[in-house]
Amino acid sequence: MGAMTVPLPPAPLPAPPEPAKPTSWWRRNRLALIALAVLAPVTAVGIGWHEWHQYYGFDARPVTPIVVPEDDSAELAGATWGPVRGGEIDDLSGFDVPDDATVIAVGLPVSAGSEGVTCTTPVLVHQETGREWQTARSEIGLLSDPDEPETCLASQKGDYELIVPFVVPDDVKGPFWVDVWPQDAGRSFLRFPFEP
Repeated sequence: MGAMTVPLPPAPLPAPPEPAKPTSWWRRNRLALIALAVLAPVTAVGIGWHEWHQYYGFDARPVTPIVVPEDDSAELAGATWGPVRGGEIDDLSGFDVPDDATVIAVGLPVSAGSEGVTCTTPVLVHQETGREWQTARSEIGLLSDPDEPETCLASQKGDYELIVPFVVPDDVKGPFWVDVWPQDAGRSFLRFPFEP
């Protein structure tokens, strides 16, 4: 019989490697965070500029008033405007007007010549506060009338008069301005002093 051999003890197992320390969230997302830090302000500036340009750019809004002396007329955009006239309407029967309001009608003569002119509907502006009123023709139940236009169209040639009613609270007293913007005038608009 042969010699008996004693088996060698098993070799110790190597120690498991220490688990790798996970990278932090900041480190994993550093490229996205850098892109965000750059793109967020650029996006805010881009949107702000776009909105400003849509509102004021392309001559989209008038910003420069041309103040016309009282009871005078002015030439702008190939037409003669004014003088403005008007006043409070006393007989409001048949119209839908609040009890605490006044209707002020404004007439603005326009001499458009043979070329015609385009303009927005005149606006009534309180001189003291800058508060504005838009036309209220349909709101008070006054039907549209081609003989009393509220706005200028290029197809209207010669002489005519814009007739625009405004509903103003009783506690608001003049003086006012009547602002009208001929659209071929760029950023300029006409401002007529008006006292009903």
